[in-house]
Amino acid sequence: SCKGKDPIVTMKRTPVVLGSMLSVCLFAASVQGQERPPGALISLINCSLNDGTSMADAVQWARAAPRDETAPNAIFFRQAFYAGSYRASSDFTMAAYFPSYGEMVGRTGARLALPDNRVRPNTRATDLFTCDPSTFRLNQSRTVNPGNDGFSGDATLMTTRFCELNENSTVDDAYAFVQGVARNYQAGGDNSLMQLYTRELGPVGETVIGGRSGLAIATVPATPAAFASRMDLRREGLNALEGLTLPMTCDYPAMWVTYAVHRTGGN
Repeated sequence: SCKGKDPIVTMKRTPVVLGSMLSVCLFAASVQGQERPPGALISLINCSLNDGTSMADAVQWARAAPRDETAPNAIFFRQAFYAGSYRASSDFTMAAYFPSYGEMVGRTGARLALPDNRVRPNTRATDLFTCDPSTFRLNQSRTVNPGNDGFSGDATLMTTRFCELNENSTVDDAYAFVQGVARNYQAGGDNSLMQLYTRELGPVGETVIGGRSGLAIATVPATPAAFASRMDLRREGLNALEGLTLPMTCDYPAMWVTYAVHRTGGN
């Protein structure tokens, strides 16, 4: 549980908030074979904690913030632990999930139209952290294994890998490949949520998905213990690439703590 002091936050004093990565675990409809379904939209932004603010403070505030029907389906704060150069410029990424462009535009427009004199919380986001608008981007997230174990708790550990498609490879090839990886892990006893991210809008940079051939793979085990078990499967010899042909080149996985700060009733 992440109520009160977050045990995962306190395991290491490295503030990293994934500003716009409100990583909502939306589950795509079941797909047949290699079919690639439409995905949920994730609005992402990188943020830094203000002086005197801890990751636990930011998470606690975000969970208590008032929300209505204009809010995203889900919001996640992702704190980086092993994430390369990301930590040099930001503390966390905020991820907000929407089911479609229509919902995103409609809810955002309705929120902007709210009266200025509405009741606001005494403490605002800007009192706790500062987000960099130059990192604002929009990804499409497709779940490759709809029958996964999911992530429904307060916090867990996860990984992301940034990849570049090989020449003559397509996003469909990448989707089929990640499906194969998920099946190989499932055969080994792990059924963690796996997602394929592609860029919709926003900047191209060192730590974000870039260009036509750029994408990312996210793995979100249900609990920190499930994360450890999955990683030990690989350490002990499970070959997740068995029988698969690589359609892309990927970097080493980055490790994050992801905090669920908001979910709608059905997510």
